[in-house]
Amino acid sequence: MPSPYLAILILNYNGGEDTIACVQSILKDWRDEYELIVIDNASTDDSVAKLRRWAEDQRPPLELVFATGQKTAVPPETGQSNSPRLTLLQTGSNLGFAGGNNVGIRYALARGASWILLLNNDTVIEAGALAKLIEGAERSGADLAGGGIYEYDRPSRPWYLGGTFNWWGDRTVRSLRLPSATAIAVQTDWITGCCLLVRGRVFEEIGLLDEGAFLYYEDSDFCRRAAKAGFKRFVVPDARVYHKVSRSSTPHSAFQRYHATRSRVYFHSKNHTAGSHALFLIMFILSRMGRSLIWFFGGRWDLISASWRALEDSFRQAIRPQPAPSSPGIEEGRQRCD
Repeated sequence: MPSPYLAILILNYNGGEDTIACVQSILKDWRDEYELIVIDNASTDDSVAKLRRWAEDQRPPLELVFATGQKTAVPPETGQSNSPRLTLLQTGSNLGFAGGNNVGIRYALARGASWILLLNNDTVIEAGALAKLIEGAERSGADLAGGGIYEYDRPSRPWYLGGTFNWWGDRTVRSLRLPSATAIAVQTDWITGCCLLVRGRVFEEIGLLDEGAFLYYEDSDFCRRAAKAGFKRFVVPDARVYHKVSRSSTPHSAFQRYHATRSRVYFHSKNHTAGSHALFLIMFILSRMGRSLIWFFGGRWDLISASWRALEDSFRQAIRPQPAPSSPGIEEGRQRCD
């Protein structure tokens, strides 16, 4: 099988039905130069079995290739060639957003993919969006590109149309406008990992996603590294993707609060000077005190505990760096882009 022009990576964790819906939207505009790769992040439900049954029930059935392990060799030819190929990589343990996607990125790079697309499993691609995204990236000379992300339940409402880096939150979402009526892409600082298209050579030059955090902010950190290396980043607004907002992690949950807090502190420390980060920590701790007071009167003891536990764990990690855990003591949620 020749090297794919575009490798599409979908990370799944206990979200089989959403993953199938995402794959179905991709297959509507399938091209032979695409390759579809689903990375299962050690789901505890029947996601893998459900995906397999669905693939086998298609007419004609999808060519399904199974592989396991974090350093997966490219499987040999199966002899099938008339059907889209779906590769299912199984990580063996829950590696978080960055770790799970990195398994797929390594696989795609080994396959020689020219472009690699990270796509949330709780998204649906509008007809023709993949072609528009690729065309927009190629014509604008982008090294990284993203589509226009809209809410699935409110399809006219934008969720992401570009964004800028900032000091406090590390990134800001903004609706960037095309510079002219003939333009098809607009420059942006960062691109959401919900739909992130990257040239293979970018990963080869600056590395993969940072696994120092389990969940959240990996996308803006990766874009910062790309920016420092001189890679161009664009958004193609007409390449529409519909995101089932909050399907992949419960909003305002202890799980979300823990990882959002911990990742925010981790990546701020990484991307700013020691003095700047010290000032950030003072202001951030004061803001958490205010938030905790609001949560106290709202009866949200779980958010108070998760927020301060994340700060404690962040300080421990700074003193003794180690891979970020999947937050023991807090129920796991399904992974999503930030």
